Amino acid sequence: MRRGRRLLAALAAVGLGFAGLGFAGPAVRAQDQVLLAAGATYVAPVVAVAKGQGLDFQNSDLIPHDVVSSGSDKKGRPLFSSPVIPGGARADVAGVDVLAPGAYTFFCSLHPWMNGVLQVTLPGGIAPPVTPAPGAGALGLSGAVPTPTSVEVFKGNVYATSYATGNVFRLPILQEGLLGPATPYASGFTNPLGVVLAPDGTLFVADSHPSARSDRTTAGRVWAVAPGGGDAAKVGKVVVDELPNGRHNTNGMAVRGGRLYIANGNSSDDGAAGGEPEEPLSGSLVSVPLGARGLVVGRPGAPLPPGLAVEATGMRNVYDIAFRPGTSEAWLPSNGPDEQDPWGEDLLHRVDIAGRALDFGFPECLYRAGPRGPTEPIVKQNANPAVTARCTPSGHTPPEMTLGIHVSADGLAFGPKDKWGGHLYVAMFGNFFGSEINGHRIVRVPMGPGGPTGPAQDFMVGVTPLDLTFGPPGTGMYVADFAASQILLVKPL
Repeated sequence: MRRGRRLLAALAAVGLGFAGLGFAGPAVRAQDQVLLAAGATYVAPVVAVAKGQGLDFQNSDLIPHDVVSSGSDKKGRPLFSSPVIPGGARADVAGVDVLAPGAYTFFCSLHPWMNGVLQVTLPGGIAPPVTPAPGAGALGLSGAVPTPTSVEVFKGNVYATSYATGNVFRLPILQEGLLGPATPYASGFTNPLGVVLAPDGTLFVADSHPSARSDRTTAGRVWAVAPGGGDAAKVGKVVVDELPNGRHNTNGMAVRGGRLYIANGNSSDDGAAGGEPEEPLSGSLVSVPLGARGLVVGRPGAPLPPGLAVEATGMRNVYDIAFRPGTSEAWLPSNGPDEQDPWGEDLLHRVDIAGRALDFGFPECLYRAGPRGPTEPIVKQNANPAVTARCTPSGHTPPEMTLGIHVSADGLAFGPKDKWGGHLYVAMFGNFFGSEINGHRIVRVPMGPGGPTGPAQDFMVGVTPLDLTFGPPGTGMYVADFAASQILLVKPL
């Protein structure tokens, strides 16, 4: 997860800082929503208020903070703002109660890396679509899961991984697609990122843990848990272990044609700095037979475990896999480096698993949107001299499109053709640093028979999604909103 470790550190700081903490100032008005500052970040970074509702800002840090909208009125004044307040104090955020429904970004004027999104909802708590594009949806809370990272629908239930608790929760799908209470289904994982179920009900869970190798800190692994769930240490078996990662994790998975496809993250920020050395399977798409168990990836140069196939390489933190229905095309999002601005856009890749394995060029190749728009990426050699120069037009496969810089494109899924047009929907978790906030939305990539027919369109703004999937007919899209600790139900209009 691209930003997850920074965010979790902030959440942990909140948990440690609340004990015995008393806030000064008047009582919070019952009708107001509350925004917290802790660990030099806003928690949660996305806050929703109903139209006409106010917002209270509480500072639980030892240093002062404020809240200032990024947008201004016709006189150049912030649309909403709070005074600068010291630690332990509280203040009203003026101007929130008169805002029209929509999404508004804000920041701390003293610490500009602190960013957030204010979602002003329609009556009833429904978030408005941000574009008039056909098929934009209405959003509502459905089920609570702590820090969800991935979601999967299987036989009338939603299965969701919880990064902080190490569990997989099961939520029954009720009438109209609403979800029943979340109950633990499988446990004992280390920060699980991906979940998928085989046709026989076997649960596969991807996580990362301390590596058994002396030269690496962490490694990725995939568990198989038999139908019925339980403690992974007791009822689970490791499918594959020691997938090389570090800065990122072993992420999303997909099942197709008797094989399990695994998106494995990478070790560093840009191929040389910001993490441990990259290895051949860092930033790759690999697959194993569904029945494989006990595979272990060796050091660089060692033979691959039997049955493990490399489907694509050269990606930075490839997060998920979505197979386009009726084809052998796997679609994959990858995140660009944090420290190479303005280069390092998040990318969308296409791999035909019936063809040859593709190399998408990372760490040598970095991309940014081209001069004619985001669907025309341009490439340059990685500026880090520690990376070998091999970025040539014939030496790698270009992406299908760029998705934006620091948007953290993560989970994705193809929508049903009836009400969702068969288009590709991508969850953008977003960033929580720097002077400009990006991501925090779901986008739709319009798809035609040959691929994307235009740039990504905003579909839903003001969420912090890490994954999404579609339920059976009559339900909708289920979204894992990490910061809100909710599984959201999005219904097509």
